[in-house]
Amino acid sequence: MGELDLKKRFEELKKKFLEKKYDRVIEECNSILKNNDIDVFYNLLCLAYNNKGKTYKAIDVMNEALKHNPKNVDFLNNLGMFYSNIYEYKKAEKKYKKGLEIDKNNLSLLNNLANLKKDLDQTEESVNIYEKILSIKPDALVVMYNLAGLYNSLGRFEKSKELYFQILKQKKDFTEADRLISQMEKYNSKHKHFLNIKEKLSNMKLNDNSLLHLHFALGKAYGDQKNYIESFNNYKKANDISKKISNYNFKKSKKRFEAIKEKFKSLNDCKLNKTYRKIIFIVGMPRSGTSLTEQILASHKNVIGGGELPYIQKIYNDFFKSNQDIEEDDLLKCNKEYLNFLSNIDDSNKVFTDKAPLNFFYIGFIMKFLPNSKFINIIRNPIDNCWSIYKNYFPTKIDFGNDLSDLSKYYRSYQDLMFFWKRLFPNEIYDLRYENLINNTKQEVEKLLKFCSLEWDENCLAHHKNKRVIKTISFNQARRPIYNTSLKSYAGYEKYLTDLMDLS
Repeated sequence: MGELDLKKRFEELKKKFLEKKYDRVIEECNSILKNNDIDVFYNLLCLAYNNKGKTYKAIDVMNEALKHNPKNVDFLNNLGMFYSNIYEYKKAEKKYKKGLEIDKNNLSLLNNLANLKKDLDQTEESVNIYEKILSIKPDALVVMYNLAGLYNSLGRFEKSKELYFQILKQKKDFTEADRLISQMEKYNSKHKHFLNIKEKLSNMKLNDNSLLHLHFALGKAYGDQKNYIESFNNYKKANDISKKISNYNFKKSKKRFEAIKEKFKSLNDCKLNKTYRKIIFIVGMPRSGTSLTEQILASHKNVIGGGELPYIQKIYNDFFKSNQDIEEDDLLKCNKEYLNFLSNIDDSNKVFTDKAPLNFFYIGFIMKFLPNSKFINIIRNPIDNCWSIYKNYFPTKIDFGNDLSDLSKYYRSYQDLMFFWKRLFPNEIYDLRYENLINNTKQEVEKLLKFCSLEWDENCLAHHKNKRVIKTISFNQARRPIYNTSLKSYAGYEKYLTDLMDLS
């Protein structure tokens, strides 16, 4: 096949790739690569595999490609991304750094390495790399966005806002920046940014994804002004758009809750009995106080706060979801995978916290392969809790939060599942009431540390001084001293929340 023919085939396959015809792309790329070692076809092939969810196959393709061209930085960059996707962070870093030895100012490699450092909470390194990229390319929007988010999670709010405003100067319709700015501002009717987002809503033609961010921002701004009618109307518009995009139906969640219980009941009694590193899982509904609780615990001298980690769901899907007979070897693999994952973040013997709230789905399964785990279940006033979910945008998929009726039903299902787990593991699950923590902080922290078998540490009462990264949307609240304005946060909105009132 001649060079012109190959160029034509590549353009045709690239078009098919953009149309998500991945099987066709894979078939034709494999056919071409039998007789032609051409870099762009390797790239297209690995990306098609990755987009089909076949990450390990994509890695195999890239390793084969590197045999033919070991200095191709795109191959090394792809490998780094794929390893990162499967949480093999050390291998990912190695590939990025190898690529940077070949091309030290490659912006894609630098950005991916900075993202990796951010995921590993190696924040100063991450900031330095982002800043290096911006010194090379000052208008790199993706990098500005990533760095602004990192400043935000570190509590450097003025630097974060400055970058978001710079992004908006270049790209007015990037309304996610408007929403993120709104989380760090206190608005009155003459606030410049408030007037700007109102004008933007009136005068700009925006798609649904852009509109929902503006409506969330306006919901926050009107709420600051105690204009509850306009605040709720904007929150509702944002959530209605989100629900239209997700096409969420509670029946799907109901099946998931039922399937979790049935799956656990169907498993045999096999479990590990050895003592491993102590893990404390902080669970509950989103916006219940899990970030604050972890910030308090992570301020203890013998605790490492891991944040919201995605790995438990991966283990459940890989080992438990479709497996009828769990054996000790399976559980040992689960144990090794999870502890290896933690070692990327911290390889000490300190107590480690994992605060992915929806890990409440997997409590019984976790007890099988991490038998000395403890679970702190955060319980917040359900109306406060559900209202806080409704008025916030979640970058991760919490699609049950866009409708008040769905939220009420989901909350009931969460309560039912926790009742199921507490009957089975009464000594391993501790219910911490958020309101008690706010009103009687020292007493509640003492009880919490006792449950976790941790000695008293005064630092836990100065959690707001802890400079660790907070990556969730609770970045602002968890950095402040204990305050009670989050209690009855729905005040003023009661007449709109009838679907939630039976939860109280």
